[in-house]
Amino acid sequence: MKKTFTALFLIGMASLSACKKESTKDTGTSTTNVNKVAPDGFTFSTSKNVNLNITLLSNNNQPISGVVVSFYLPDNTNSAVFKGVTDANGVLKGTLTIPSSYSKLVIDPAYVGLLHNATASIESNNNVTATIGGAAGYSGDIVADPVNSSTSSTNTLAKKAVNNAFTTDYVYVNGATSTSAAVLNTATYPLSVGRPNYLEATSDVIPASMLSYINASLPEGQSVAKTHPQYLTGTSTVNITKTTDLYFTFVSEGAGYESAIGFYTYQTGNPPSVANGYGTLVGGIDKIQIILPNASTAGSGGGLKSGDKVKLGTFSAGTSVAFVLLQNAWTGSGINLNGQKFYSDNSLNPESTSTLKNHTALLYDDVHNAYLVGMEDCNRQDANTNPSNITSDNDFNDVVFYITSTTSGSVSNTGVNTVDKAGDIDGDGVLDALDAFPTDPTKAYVSYYPSQNTYANIAFEDNWPNKGDYDMNDLVVQYQYQFVSNASNQVVSMIGNFSVAAAGASFKNGFGVQLPVSASAVSSVTGQKLSNGTYISLASSGVEAGQSKAVIIPFDNPDQLVHNADFSFFVNTLTSKDKVPSDVATVTVNFASPVAASTLTPTALNPFLISNGRRGYEAHLPGYVPTDKADVKLLGTADDNSIAATGRYYQAKDNMPWAINFTGSFSYPLETININQAYLHFADWASSGGTSFTDWYSNTAAGYRNTTNIYSK
Repeated sequence: MKKTFTALFLIGMASLSACKKESTKDTGTSTTNVNKVAPDGFTFSTSKNVNLNITLLSNNNQPISGVVVSFYLPDNTNSAVFKGVTDANGVLKGTLTIPSSYSKLVIDPAYVGLLHNATASIESNNNVTATIGGAAGYSGDIVADPVNSSTSSTNTLAKKAVNNAFTTDYVYVNGATSTSAAVLNTATYPLSVGRPNYLEATSDVIPASMLSYINASLPEGQSVAKTHPQYLTGTSTVNITKTTDLYFTFVSEGAGYESAIGFYTYQTGNPPSVANGYGTLVGGIDKIQIILPNASTAGSGGGLKSGDKVKLGTFSAGTSVAFVLLQNAWTGSGINLNGQKFYSDNSLNPESTSTLKNHTALLYDDVHNAYLVGMEDCNRQDANTNPSNITSDNDFNDVVFYITSTTSGSVSNTGVNTVDKAGDIDGDGVLDALDAFPTDPTKAYVSYYPSQNTYANIAFEDNWPNKGDYDMNDLVVQYQYQFVSNASNQVVSMIGNFSVAAAGASFKNGFGVQLPVSASAVSSVTGQKLSNGTYISLASSGVEAGQSKAVIIPFDNPDQLVHNADFSFFVNTLTSKDKVPSDVATVTVNFASPVAASTLTPTALNPFLISNGRRGYEAHLPGYVPTDKADVKLLGTADDNSIAATGRYYQAKDNMPWAINFTGSFSYPLETININQAYLHFADWASSGGTSFTDWYSNTAAGYRNTTNIYSK
């Protein structure tokens, strides 16, 4: 069937007239003996909606509410494709729109204590159901990151346990000097994940309240120098005033490295003056005891869970306990000691600028009676010394843990900063540190479609109800939506940024978007680019007048945004003409009352072309309904095969559309070049009903496109 459809598609496309403006009055809708280029019901959608059901829990299964969760495509974790806030039950439900070719998402709560950048598989029914946190750390559709399975043991721990005063000795907390004696190697926890075998039998419960304090103090991706500069000047070592046992509890890691964490001790007031492996005889560190050979969570290249606990030992008064992070030291079978190390004692760190030498933030939490420690795992001055040349974000939460003592009052609080107790100035349930609008209770975050740094594209043929040449460049609109939402995941306002990539026609076509809300639900619209004497009539709110649903008109004529210098036809579709940059129509829509984000999904928006100033001539995406201003008498005439009774709209008898939308970039064909002559698997994709070659327009591999037929200026 696929081959038959493909062959018929090519025959049908070859028979199309290259004339762009024929006029036909045929009103027949019969499809008898029509060579269909795609199966009935296929709407030429290049994207899919993914339904989300995400739950965030503390390690004792308490819901974590008010967290702004971001979702990314796996190949671009710098620009979120969707955001939402967890409710009182720790649950976020929503729908995002992504290209059909993707089978995975990346979920990032950006919340210390939870798995960061978790990869999730999209189920066959386009659902993602997952729990991040809880006793297991993660469950559902989350896919664990691969662990380091290297067998390299260069300069591993055992080779450094020499026990003399000239060098620093390295041992595990349990006294072992070999990895095999300190790390589990079981079916559940293979040696490669680096889970210690000396963890306490009972883990700590880390309540949601404590996590909120940690996240207010050390928010993900935010420089401590800006949020809490005092943390960089306070005491960074645990100073003992009474004999006590100390325990170390792992909270979280937010790093891309697989680093090790250790500790060392010295007499308070007499810190080591040199590092680099020198022992006490030359003013160095006597011994470093490894607490965590791989400070990475289960699912993120390691085997740790929030709440894992280690007894560090018994310490007498006058002892200072300091920490060291061994950058990316876990090899999968041992610890490489040759990399950078960052110490609680600033003077030992490699940066030459004094204000950048701190790598440890020590904070006292008097509510939970714990000393919180956050460490920064990158050289803060020279990114070139870091693996993959990663630049430090200075958030000091790359590894987070806390220290507790068994003797009351045994740790000095002198110079120790206090934890930030989770301020929420506007009272909307989202911590100030996580709130994009911390002083405005009506707003909490901004979500983008397709993402903050990318634009979607919609390509039109403008001769509806007649076919054109199917170069899909009569009007190409690049657009991006911003949804400003409150903590209840309701949209307060939306902003659309629209530009014209191409206007390959003699027609002067307008562009509109119908919103899935009533016209009265909109309080104001600003930023539309309309001509003097326009054929568009606006209501006082700025929506188009005479419409039951809210309709915005970003522009009524492409000349409002882009035109050739001589105002000639065919903008940005001919190689013989210079490329012309487009202005941007930034259209702001304010709603009379907040609208559920589930209502304002990208696919619920209904974009359309207005043909050559004829308001009744609308060309929509297949399956989308005309607006109240459309001339419905034109439906089912000429080449159009719309059948309102069955919900079929804006497809020809052979099932070809007049518009195709792309959740991302689209390099359109040159003037008069049929799309199948530019994209060599377009016909295969269409004939398969969208199941094959889902990346036909984005894949640049050989055999996918004929670049000589694609506009590339």
